[in-house]
Amino acid sequence: MLLHVLYLCAALFLGVANARSVRPSRQSECPPFTNGTVVIESYQLYPENADFDLNDCLLYIGALYNASVVVYDPYKAETVATLEFPGFTRTRPFHVGGVAWDPFTNLISILVDSAVPHETADHQISGDDYILRYDPAAREIVWSLNITDVSQGQYGGQQDVEHDARGHVYVLGSYPGTILRVEPDGSSIKPWYLPEVIDHTYMGITGFAATGEILLACDALNNTGSGEIVKFDMTADEGTPVLVPRTPNEEILSLDAVYLPPKYGGTVLLVSEHDRGVSVLRSADGKWESAEYLGRISDYATLAEGAVNTATVEISGTIYTVDEWFTDPIVNGTSAGNRTEFPLVDITSQIEELLAATP
Repeated sequence: MLLHVLYLCAALFLGVANARSVRPSRQSECPPFTNGTVVIESYQLYPENADFDLNDCLLYIGALYNASVVVYDPYKAETVATLEFPGFTRTRPFHVGGVAWDPFTNLISILVDSAVPHETADHQISGDDYILRYDPAAREIVWSLNITDVSQGQYGGQQDVEHDARGHVYVLGSYPGTILRVEPDGSSIKPWYLPEVIDHTYMGITGFAATGEILLACDALNNTGSGEIVKFDMTADEGTPVLVPRTPNEEILSLDAVYLPPKYGGTVLLVSEHDRGVSVLRSADGKWESAEYLGRISDYATLAEGAVNTATVEISGTIYTVDEWFTDPIVNGTSAGNRTEFPLVDITSQIEELLAATP
């Protein structure tokens, strides 16, 4: 197995470095992937989020506890590279949670965040958070920004990232639920949506996903009951959440990421609910003025026993759960547990059944 470990440090502590506009090359056509459930063998992978690069046909996986990114070729069933960040990788308190392919530039956005807000009962804001832009073609960091320079320790829990057609990068923090927006050249980052009350002990937005100019997000409402789906207009200078009512108004709980599988063209939203599975919502016209709640998929859990669902991802037509084991004991002298096998469970057929049951 050919494995490259790339140490990426040139831009990490320099703010904007080599900032430039990147024109996407022509995207390749990834072959259909129909292998069913996949088990990735990777010591201490512990994925919390993943995204499939439709240009290079590779899966980028955030290795949460090691604060690195594993690049996996699903067609060859092997890891082809690991991106490591000196000063962050295998260094407390850093995690890598959010990782996303930008379809408008073919760059990869990576969140290196402090674990402290996620691991303390009152979500203490401590430590620095960074957003990095990685160029797979050049194998280098295009730019990086310290998010804490903007948040000033008032809010945090960064864990998701999205993009728009104008080149902006959006960064989501869950405590109390904030969205920051980065200029296309990486020159600055500033608040785009902040709640009226900044209280880091409150859990708000936990995940978001973009379709066209619509940014959909799930709001945990501090886990006081069912969460909500809201939408934002990404063409606006500032974000304003608008409720997306759903019918029937079934509960969505213990929220994490949301995902819009490319195969459905922005009409189907998957909501990850930790120990409950994946809820499936649909907006037939893709405008998300309202949504149909189609049902929840939970019968896959035996294939990821002891894990919670943190995200979903499509690999060229097949949709998978991304599951995490938060309670594995840490191996002495390392930053993660001793697990070596991590399943991506195929839930495509269950989604199709729910869609067919409500035409």
